[in-house]
Amino acid sequence: MPSRAPRKGTSKSDKPRKKPSSASSTKRSKARPGQSKRDSTVRRKPRRAPSTRAPRASSRPISPFVFIIAGLFAFAVAIFGLDFLQTRYGSSSVTVEMFSWAQDMGLFSDKNRQKKSEAIRKAVNEALIESGVLRNDMIFQKDISKGAPDEHEYREFNVSEKVELEALQALLADKAAREGASVVAVKKNETPDKRVLAIDLGYGRTKRQCLLLIQKIEKEKLPPPSSPQPTPIELSSAASIAQLKPTETATVAIIVDDCGYDLSLARRLVDLKCPMTFSVLPKTANASKTAELANENGYEVMIHLPLEPIIRRDPYIPELEIKCDQDDAEIKSLLAQAIESVPHAKGVNNHEGSKACADRRTMGVIMKRLRDAGLFFIDSRTTPDTVAFSTAESIGLKVANRDIFIDNENDVDSIKEQIDKLVELSIKIRQPAIGICHLRPKTVSALEEELPILMKEGHKFLLASQVVE
Repeated sequence: MPSRAPRKGTSKSDKPRKKPSSASSTKRSKARPGQSKRDSTVRRKPRRAPSTRAPRASSRPISPFVFIIAGLFAFAVAIFGLDFLQTRYGSSSVTVEMFSWAQDMGLFSDKNRQKKSEAIRKAVNEALIESGVLRNDMIFQKDISKGAPDEHEYREFNVSEKVELEALQALLADKAAREGASVVAVKKNETPDKRVLAIDLGYGRTKRQCLLLIQKIEKEKLPPPSSPQPTPIELSSAASIAQLKPTETATVAIIVDDCGYDLSLARRLVDLKCPMTFSVLPKTANASKTAELANENGYEVMIHLPLEPIIRRDPYIPELEIKCDQDDAEIKSLLAQAIESVPHAKGVNNHEGSKACADRRTMGVIMKRLRDAGLFFIDSRTTPDTVAFSTAESIGLKVANRDIFIDNENDVDSIKEQIDKLVELSIKIRQPAIGICHLRPKTVSALEEELPILMKEGHKFLLASQVVE
């Protein structure tokens, strides 16, 4: 029978399907002719052929956060394990040391690290001074990793035989302990000609101050031979010069740097009654008293102006120092403070300053201010790259150069030889020669021995203001 066509606007699929009753379902379940009973009851979907593709593995990547947590956990377990072992069997705690190390390294506060560095430096300097190690005994200094969390200062000293190294070591440890620091490492060595003490001080295992103390051992003098021998006639260096060149005399100017600390040494020089110039470090304990003492006794006063060095050789950082990164206003302010700190000053020479004296801008600001104040300048020539003399000369400031350092070696005989060379240089160039020395015990002793002899031989001594042009 042909199928009936659907009405317009409707389709077979749009008609609601009625749920077949049990009778109708029975009718449908009857097999048609040529159809099996099983096919008539269930219509099965054709089976798909089995796929040859490998089943996809469910590979989820592990988050990096898991690795971080695992690493932190392992680190914590290791630290607490070490802490337990060292606390039980050792003398300190790893956790406490790590915390103090991190704090000192600046992980919590950079200002705190700097404050601690200054505190231990001050404690070390106090121990050195109390033990008889003076700043003039230092032969080398270097700031290592300056500005970094692991910065430390290294210094070498030549110490006299009077200094007891064992007592100095104990005093350094005591002074450091008062600041919460300790001895990080120590090493001693002794040879037939010297004793050496190397000691590092700091916080935890982080060193802040490294000292190398070298003590020379003088060999015992042998007794004179029993057989009589002719004794040679000894002549002083000044007398030798006078005998060789009796008609020639020298004209020298001696400047004594680093005044302002030891007033007793300054008084010994004043008693010599020999013209010389006292160059006073500003803002030192006895700066004003030293300047007044020199002025009252007819000596000349200068300002020993601290300028920024490349390598600091003075173990004592001055309270006032002019640096290259300061602006013009700050430099002028520091100069005004220096002039106020040292009364009766007629001129200026540089304390250290290997960096600042090579900087033309810094020198320009200083020289103009000195010219306005009516002061002269003497270049101590602490660097071959200095532009101080040429800068001063270009603006019409009275200026001169140092010729010889008298006491580079802290030894009386060596100092006397340098005074001899200063005299010889003046005779050779036929004009005044300028020598610079420092207010040290051995330097004062050498001057006390030599200057009276040189004056008797007719050599002339001038003040610094008399040799500047």
